Order: sequence, then C-alpha cells, then structure tokens
Amino acid sequence: MSSSQAGPSASGSGSGSGPCESSPEVIVDFYGVYLLYTMNPRYKGRTYIGFTVDPERRLKQHNAGCEAGGARRTTQRGPWAMILIVHGFPNQISALRFEWAWQHPKRSRRLRDRVPAKKSSERMFEYNFRLLGEMLNTGPWDRLPLTVRWLRPDVKFAEFPEARRPPMHMNIVSGKVNMESLNQQM
Repeated sequence: MSSSQAGPSASGSGSGSGPCESSPEVIVDFYGVYLLYTMNPRYKGRTYIGFTVDPERRLKQHNAGCEAGGARRTTQRGPWAMILIVHGFPNQISALRFEWAWQHPKRSRRLRDRVPAKKSSERMFEYNFRLLGEMLNTGPWDRLPLTVRWLRPDVKFAEFPEARRPPMHMNIVSGKVNMESLNQQM
C-alpha cells in the first residue's frame, strides 16, 4: 500500500459543500449503520461496517474486544474510530438489511449489478464510501429519510461524487448524536 492511498485524514472539515456543523441531536429509537476505521498503523486502511442502536457504547465494545461484545473482526486491530453513521431507518429490520447489503454488495440483489468491483488502487474506506453513495441512490433506500452523519470533525470527510450524491431529501451533517428510547420519554 502506498502513501498516496490515504483513508480519512485529520486535516479539518474539508471544502466545498460538506456537512453542516451541528450540536448533539437527540434521536428517539435510533437505528444506525456505521463505518469504523482503524487508527492502528499496523492495520492501516482497515474498515468495518456494523449496526447499532447506541454508537458510543458500540465503539467502546469494538475497542475492548470480543469479550466486551465487540466483533471478532475488530478484536486486537484497534483502536477504532467511528467515522460516519447512517441513521433515520424506520425500524431495526431496515437498518439491518442496509448493513448486510453494505457488507455484501456482490451478494445483494439490489447492488450486485450496479456496483463495479473495488479497484486495486482503491482503499477500503474509499470503496465503502463509493458503495454508500450508490446505495443511497438505490431503492428502497433512496426513498427513506436517511441522514449521513460524520462523527469525527477532526477527520476530513470525503465528498460524494456529483453523480452519486444522496437524494435531496437526505441530510449530510456532522457532530455527535444522542439516543433516547421511546420508553424513557413516558
């Protein structure tokens, strides 16, 4: 892997039409699909896609290893940083289907004929981001009121290509998110 194949960089919030800065938003019954990026130089470029209802707790689990509830693929390859999360799914099943398709684009009937294979010069972060852009423009996800949230303001975000920008009704924001259960409100 050459140094020109960089993943997310810690150089500010980017340029152009990027995410707008926002304060922590409280979301009721949160269902999110996230992208992790390893900060360990030994495993540079590795990514992981997962589902969560609580991003902070889930990131702690990944960084603590399998015994703490983290995924086997992330154990001993951290520390991990949660770069972005897609949320706004109507229910857990929708979010889990989105996660599965993002993890298995060649096996997903909605994506297998739409997404070109990963280029040899392309890093996994870049490929996963390109894949996300394609997914957000593919049914049924293109009709959902989803939000792409950049969680790390110190990490430069990538820009969606002009042809693969999310639909106009989807938001691209940055900042933390706080979850609240519907049961806690009553």
